[in-house]
Amino acid sequence: MMLELLPITSPYAVGVRVSGKVNQDDMETVAKAMEAKLKKEDQLGMYIELDHFEGFTLRGFLREARFVFRFMNHITRTAMVGDSRWFNRAAAVIARFFPNVEIEHFTPLQRDEALIWVAEKDAEVY
Repeated sequence: MMLELLPITSPYAVGVRVSGKVNQDDMETVAKAMEAKLKKEDQLGMYIELDHFEGFTLRGFLREARFVFRFMNHITRTAMVGDSRWFNRAAAVIARFFPNVEIEHFTPLQRDEALIWVAEKDAEVY
């Protein structure tokens, strides 16, 4: 699996670690985690650790498109942790599909700060 769910204790965020190419099964895993937390909360943040992100397989991209339409009104913030070159590539994808989402980059040393920021309940929706 190129995408691993991370144990985020906050009810206001979902966390994943991404490495390599993301496929359709990876996207379904994230969707299930989002749905579980959306049963209690209307808005969530996404915490993403990037490690050699290489994009999506074709089927993964199609599943990503479905994911976007299903959750686009529920994601308020995205914290991306990793090398800035992975951030630029991934942020471009997120910004294209989630234009109203706040996106911030954090270094691996700022992991705790990223977790706090992404899980803040008062994140604004534009």
